[in-house]
Amino acid sequence: MAITKIYAIRKELWYSVSYASNEKKTSLDNVIEYAVNGSKTEQRLFQSSVNCARVETAYTEMQDTKRRWKKTDGVLGYHIIQSFKPNEVTPELAHKIGIALAEECFGDKFQVVIGTHLDKSHLHNHIVVNSVSFMDGSKYHSSPSSYYKKIRQISDRLCRENELSVIEKPQGKGKHYAEWKAEKCGKPTVRGQFKAELDEIIKSSYTMTDFWKILKERGYTIKRRQGKYKFPSVIPPYGKYPIRFDKLGKGYTLDDIQQRIIAARNGIRTASPSEIPKKVYKVKGSLRNVKPKKLKGFIALYFHYLYFFGKIRKKQTPQRVSFFMREELLKMERYQKQFKFLNENKLETVSELTAYHKDKSDEMEELIAQRKQLYSERTDENCEEIKKQVSEINSAIRKIRSELRMCKSIYEDAEHIAEKQKQIQSLTQQAEKEVNRDEHKRRSR
Repeated sequence: MAITKIYAIRKELWYSVSYASNEKKTSLDNVIEYAVNGSKTEQRLFQSSVNCARVETAYTEMQDTKRRWKKTDGVLGYHIIQSFKPNEVTPELAHKIGIALAEECFGDKFQVVIGTHLDKSHLHNHIVVNSVSFMDGSKYHSSPSSYYKKIRQISDRLCRENELSVIEKPQGKGKHYAEWKAEKCGKPTVRGQFKAELDEIIKSSYTMTDFWKILKERGYTIKRRQGKYKFPSVIPPYGKYPIRFDKLGKGYTLDDIQQRIIAARNGIRTASPSEIPKKVYKVKGSLRNVKPKKLKGFIALYFHYLYFFGKIRKKQTPQRVSFFMREELLKMERYQKQFKFLNENKLETVSELTAYHKDKSDEMEELIAQRKQLYSERTDENCEEIKKQVSEINSAIRKIRSELRMCKSIYEDAEHIAEKQKQIQSLTQQAEKEVNRDEHKRRSR
């Protein structure tokens, strides 16, 4: 199974060429199980070139081609990565497939360097292509069409011919990766919120006119003027971009919505698409893991706010509160991480958070000074040891930077959460008063 990616090289083409042909990554000497096998050491370096005299002179030859045709700016080349499933392919076969892919896609006009890297559990090819043709000076332009219809298609065919697995095209329309990932993990998304709210509005509408009216009342920006917008769409008050009805899937096109409204009007009960059972979203580090103690300050604020999130997801709050909190649900994971951070570090007040931020800032400055000192002490003899120490310091600095970002986000979010919580309590109290008033009227009758 090969996964392919392509990147445009806009500067430092020499770096991509030298990286693809890096001996430390393409040599069998670095792979123990192959280095001790005498029958597999004939080709110790898995490096090749297409339309170049040698790998070592490939960059110079590419530059000569650019100068010859006076095309030395813009996109300098393309870097293709072809990764194979771990333990499915040998270095010899991986390199053979990489060469075949390069020759079939670019062999007639372009210069290419192929390096098979063996330093990871998944073997992978780095293929660097000169953007200017040595034949006629034309430039290669990558596009989604050229990638899917040529590079990926040829790569998949070569894998099948060599009895390797291939990622099959998924059924249905594609989704943005972030949305797909969120849905897979059961996290709320803008589209998910919109579809759930559409289900409520459809049940409350007697006609399509009512449907559009309720959407507008709830703060949606509607784009459906005939002649101007080919595909009707809306912008949710908690979103930034228009969402087309025909892209929401079965049950949410305008024709489907109209049929669902007619069915509801005629008393026909049908399950809305979003009511189909899905994976339940579980909070990482459940609130039940918090030790039973009296919570104060920031920790108490976040705990009670997340408690409201739980009630909303279980539909244990008045509809008015759920509607008010629809935008906040999209930020739930961020608030969970902030709560976990505060609880683990026992930070309850602004002064404690400020002190923690200062301590971490001082610690980071000290680490940066240590790293600078190590760089000044580096020699050919101690280079590897210095690299190891610098790597450890860099890991510590990355962790501290993450904590400092967390402190900053808490500063920004805590005041917002406190205000929201007051509004939730006010709405809840109003809803309870209305329920009690209606119950009193009912009993009076």
